[in-house]
Amino acid sequence: MKIRKLKMKDVFPMSRIIKKIGIKEIMKQATKNLTGKEGTAEAQKQVGTEMFAVILENLHLAETEVTAFLADLVGMKPEQFAELEFDQLASVYDQLKQLPGIASFLKQASQ
Repeated sequence: MKIRKLKMKDVFPMSRIIKKIGIKEIMKQATKNLTGKEGTAEAQKQVGTEMFAVILENLHLAETEVTAFLADLVGMKPEQFAELEFDQLASVYDQLKQLPGIASFLKQASQ
């Protein structure tokens, strides 16, 4: 199962997901804890770890939106995507993380 490239139309559902999960607030809180350590590899790792933990805790808040978004990326209906086995889901996440321009896409969607 291969995901397609991100398109402009993907910014809007991702923006809703970011808002529902509260990623902006997570980023603000995580960066507050870094006073004096900004820009270091340790600081980036700390922020990433904190954000990942909170995102997982809040993922249920945007379950429908996340499922629909990811389903669209692989050309499936949300109901079909929700029934994927975990290894297939992990493959989709891995592909998403490696997409060219994913960082700028997420930055744009979170503004």
